[in-house]
Amino acid sequence: EPPAGFSLTESSKQEAFIAAGEGHTFRIYNRPNSAICVWKYDSESGAAIEGAVFQVRYLSGNTSGTGGTVIGTYRTSINGSFTVTDCKPGTYIIEELSSDGSHVIDTPPQTVYLSGEEQEVVQVYFGNSPMGSLLIKKVSSADNSPISDVQFFVTESDGTVVGDGNGYFTTDSAGTILIEGIEPVTTLVVKETRAKEGFLLDDTPQTAQIQAGQTVTLEFRNQPKGNLIVHKLSSTDKKPLEGVQFKITYADGTLIGDSNGIFRTDENGEIRIEGLAPGKSVVVTEVSAPPGYVIDTQSQTVQIKEGRTVSLTFKNQPKGELIIQKRDSA
Repeated sequence: EPPAGFSLTESSKQEAFIAAGEGHTFRIYNRPNSAICVWKYDSESGAAIEGAVFQVRYLSGNTSGTGGTVIGTYRTSINGSFTVTDCKPGTYIIEELSSDGSHVIDTPPQTVYLSGEEQEVVQVYFGNSPMGSLLIKKVSSADNSPISDVQFFVTESDGTVVGDGNGYFTTDSAGTILIEGIEPVTTLVVKETRAKEGFLLDDTPQTAQIQAGQTVTLEFRNQPKGNLIVHKLSSTDKKPLEGVQFKITYADGTLIGDSNGIFRTDENGEIRIEGLAPGKSVVVTEVSAPPGYVIDTQSQTVQIKEGRTVSLTFKNQPKGELIIQKRDSA
């Protein structure tokens, strides 16, 4: 039995005839056992990867296979390596069990054969692809300003949801969502599911194929909704008229609001409507004039502008009076 870290050699068994009165010296040599050095690195940048976990199995003799006896589990150091010492002759299988969390295990188990004829230090290299990222940007189409609180639904191309929120993500104050740790060559489908108040929903999905170690950017642009102010005035003294009823619809007949399209002027003689679809035409029709006034222009049409407030003014003529006097001719 050799000491720890050494193996028997041919000199470990010797025979000699020793005559009477003579002596003989047996010189027995032990061979230092071999070692396996495993290196883990980023296949894109070549940088060492710390914290990857490996399992090393031993197959006696020179056979190959996937079985064997587990001789240890090892973790790569700061320089991305670990060394297995005191390796007896035979076949070893090195298998990566887990990476550092930001790389993909894309190198299969590797087999090393140590002959034992001389001391060996075998180098084994595992290159792993870095995971990729997806950056979603949400901006206003009017001025490119970021839009927060917009909800997106993200899945893989086969429908598998991404993340731990059932696939839902919300833009931050910078109007962005960063999804990290995505395996390379994964195709993601991104769809906006909830727009911020005052903006139109853009529900056209976009796709992105993630590349190793890269951040793919998708930009979604939202149109800010437009606003409408209807002014109701007397045509003679510009006095605002309260309580005047209007019907307001889109040009295709779609009603606006939740009161069948009916709105009434306030104490300032105004109707204010926010969040109208930009680019669409709106028809404003006066339903009835206030008491003592005559409808002047009954209907007007205006096109809503992106992110702007459009104004319409309706004027009513006050009704006149007729006084009939009956007099005695004398």
